[in-house]
Amino acid sequence: MSTQIRLGRAFARLFAGGVLGKALGILREIALAASFGTGASAAAFRAAQTATILPTHFFSSDALNAAFIPLFARYLRESEPRARSLFWSVFLLLAGTSFILAAALWLGAPWIAAALVPGFSAGARAITADMLRIMALGVPFYVQASLASYAEMAHGRYFIASVRASVQNIGLLIGVGAAVLTRNALLLAWGFTLYSVLIATVATLSLVRNGFVGRPARLDGAEAGIVLREFARLIAPLLLLPLLVQAALAVERVVASRIAMDAVAAIDYAKTISETGLALIAVPLGMAGLAELGRASENAARARLEQLLPILLAVTVPCSAFLVANAEGVVRLVFARGQFGETSIGVTTLVLRGLAVGFWAHVTGYVLAKSLSARSRNRQVARAMALASMAHMGVNLLAWPYLGPLTLGLSGSAFGLVLFAASARALDLAAATRQALLPLLGASAAYLPLAWTLRATSLTGLLGAALLFLLFWGLFAGISPAARAFALRYVRRPAWSRSP
Repeated sequence: MSTQIRLGRAFARLFAGGVLGKALGILREIALAASFGTGASAAAFRAAQTATILPTHFFSSDALNAAFIPLFARYLRESEPRARSLFWSVFLLLAGTSFILAAALWLGAPWIAAALVPGFSAGARAITADMLRIMALGVPFYVQASLASYAEMAHGRYFIASVRASVQNIGLLIGVGAAVLTRNALLLAWGFTLYSVLIATVATLSLVRNGFVGRPARLDGAEAGIVLREFARLIAPLLLLPLLVQAALAVERVVASRIAMDAVAAIDYAKTISETGLALIAVPLGMAGLAELGRASENAARARLEQLLPILLAVTVPCSAFLVANAEGVVRLVFARGQFGETSIGVTTLVLRGLAVGFWAHVTGYVLAKSLSARSRNRQVARAMALASMAHMGVNLLAWPYLGPLTLGLSGSAFGLVLFAASARALDLAAATRQALLPLLGASAAYLPLAWTLRATSLTGLLGAALLFLLFWGLFAGISPAARAFALRYVRRPAWSRSP
């Protein structure tokens, strides 16, 4: 089976899981917004979740999957016993570190809360610390589920990755429901821990049922040393990356707490909307690309990216322009009920509008960065992510006294723009980027004044805005030679279904 067909099928599986997971995620956010708005309980929950995820991200996200998946896939082709040795060596390593991390979060909860949200009142910080202790219990399960997911992907299977978001949101929905019924906000945190236990159980059962890793008769120390040294060589360029990403997110929370307590929760409500594209498009393509593009030749992988880039930009640039103009209408449609009042709407709208500016770049940049990792070019990934994280922190620290909540969105856009530019340059896609992007940006410059004049604040207004969107971009596709060529070349037949 060709690389492009495997990539297409992997994307389809992850996309299908992402749609269900995203639908449940939106339902979870609606329930949380209606029940707690952007008040103290919601803000404390968001802060505690950030404090839990930030250090956990070091062991379970980009640094690990970018090094582990390609290496594990290569070992599976070359020597299955060596692949098994790699899995169990990394498993034991992560188990030890995750238990240490959980203990540190539990014991240091009051000090972590004080450092992360200095703008909170003493009572809100105390609630944050209590929630952090509860979430810390789920950290070891969360980390091991991530490793199991990556092992499965290296085998060309995507079940764990496709159901992970759904299981997460079911757990958190249970937490929201329990918190509302008992009027005990701490049960929000138990939803995260429940999810972590559930996904670890699902992941373990999937690995055992499919026989993907097996249980070694014994773990040979010499063999473990060989595979861990190779793993360390691949992950070493990325070790600084999680620290920078964590620092950027920590700065974001600190700045948000200084702006207003409402802003802490508003960030996540806005990201629920803006990151729909990231969850449904970029993450499936990026994760599938790690497993599938890594098996392709350099020329075949480059050909796939040159075909994929215009498609991503043609979808995401118009969506960015729509969100910039209609952020308030979208926020009202999704969240305006219950405890989510006018103050919550106003703050969340500003954050979402800022995020929308660079939505297209964040989605496309993520896919390009994962493509670099698939070719084991992790130093360039680290450089791109480092630059993006510094841009994120710089905008937050410099602009918040002047732009308020809008800063929290613009900093996210700055991250995406720098990630996209650096990754495209590393992949030598500058010419392809200019050819695809410039006409779309020119069209957006014409679309935005029209859309801003008719920007929506109600469901009826959104329907009108959607009609304008379809008419404008349909007209653009009809009169633009570049758009017509794009449609003829790509839309009739998906990029991943064609041979190079």
